[in-house]
Amino acid sequence: MNYSIIGEQIQKYRKEAKLTQKELGEALGVSSSAVSQWETGGTPDISLIPSIADRLGITINHLFGREDITESNIQEVLPHYIASLPEARHLKEICRLMWAAVKTESSGLTSVSDNISRNCNIYYATDEGILLGVDSEKTTFISLFPEPEDGYDSLFTDNDTYRRLFTALSKPNALELLRLLCQRPPKYCTSSIIAQRLGTGPEEARALLSEFEKLQLVSALELDTENGDTKVYKLNTLGSLVPFLHAAYMMVVHYGNLSLIADKREAPLLRKKAQTKKEKQAGRDSI
Repeated sequence: MNYSIIGEQIQKYRKEAKLTQKELGEALGVSSSAVSQWETGGTPDISLIPSIADRLGITINHLFGREDITESNIQEVLPHYIASLPEARHLKEICRLMWAAVKTESSGLTSVSDNISRNCNIYYATDEGILLGVDSEKTTFISLFPEPEDGYDSLFTDNDTYRRLFTALSKPNALELLRLLCQRPPKYCTSSIIAQRLGTGPEEARALLSEFEKLQLVSALELDTENGDTKVYKLNTLGSLVPFLHAAYMMVVHYGNLSLIADKREAPLLRKKAQTKKEKQAGRDSI
């Protein structure tokens, strides 16, 4: 779909309303040149679309040239809309759209601001899944986990793996090492360089790296050099460290922001296998 359709619709209904570009811009708090840009192929900010529709006396559907929104055309509209924006805005706009969708799900969440500078935490849970979000000056995110048919337990590995991970991270300089590796360019380096940057002894650095290698947090290569075999290391976790540490922080520290909680979940968060949705439905069907 060519997204000049939005501009074409704005121009069409603006003229029908007998408004100049300047008058429409003043009503929306933008310049007449911004309106002109929309009408010649630009795209207004998503936050302005409801106001544009209201001022022109039309529905949002009309702005997209559609009478009714269906599942199929929404799946077509949103990717094209995101693609029409500068790449630097993609993630923030996706997050803004997710917040808007969340607010329509529960009347208890309608006080969530569209402004991403608003400080609030959100927890929303049903038997279909859980949603956790933060909207603050530091960060804005939404984490959505639809529940698998066989329960959240199916997403986890054995407890001993987690124990090995947390034991490794509890060692002196372990978290500092992870942060250091994330601060470096994504390339291999020797344990001696890591020890130097970490400010620790080479043996301690090698021991930590060996533990991280066993947990697959780092990958290692053996190099044949003029001084003999040398091992080099590179971080494996990519971007997972950021959400992992932030989630850990959220578990133990209260943000102090406005908290919005809508807990409609009846089942335990971690259900026993006998309580999976498929088996519960089978039980209902047999009644």
